[in-house]
Amino acid sequence: MRRFAVILVAVIVAVAPGAAQDFPSLGPLAPLPPPFDFWLSSLRAEAAARGIRPEIIEQAFAGVEPVEQILERDRAQAEFTLDLGTYLSRRLTRRTLRTAQAMYASHRTLLHRIGEQYKVSPRILVAVWGLESNFGRFAGVRPTIPTLTTLAYDERRGAMFRNELFSALEILNRGDIALDQMKGSWAGALGQPQFMPSS
Repeated sequence: MRRFAVILVAVIVAVAPGAAQDFPSLGPLAPLPPPFDFWLSSLRAEAAARGIRPEIIEQAFAGVEPVEQILERDRAQAEFTLDLGTYLSRRLTRRTLRTAQAMYASHRTLLHRIGEQYKVSPRILVAVWGLESNFGRFAGVRPTIPTLTTLAYDERRGAMFRNELFSALEILNRGDIALDQMKGSWAGALGQPQFMPSS
């Protein structure tokens, strides 16, 4: 029992205030994000300051709430969860390669015209088209504004998606597409090549 008491005293002395200086400080905690309604109100004000028409702002943000499924998809992207070999074996199947060859042959004239205009190899165009939307079969069905709003509110890559959200609002503001037709991937990518709105 006496031996136990000696050990206990030694432990208490070791963790006394003087010994605590050996431990690194934790530093300040990251601030919590503002409540969504407050954040969205600020976003609306910034959109107005950027020249987005009031009716576009109202339509775009009517009833918008963060979508949890979007955040789940963001954290489970195959590009980040699979090793390169597994990813390529799943994405570059024989069927995909045959379809790419057929699409290249079928659209050769258009692909070369686009390639010359934008200085991008037609083969790269076909590769992007195939991998991003399976040659237009899966261009996305998610409404873009709620998707980008969710990702802009999220702290992880909020600044990047905030810029994409403003680019999407500008597309709507110009009248390039109607709000109900602006749909894409879980990350806000649009169309058959799955470009982000800023592109």
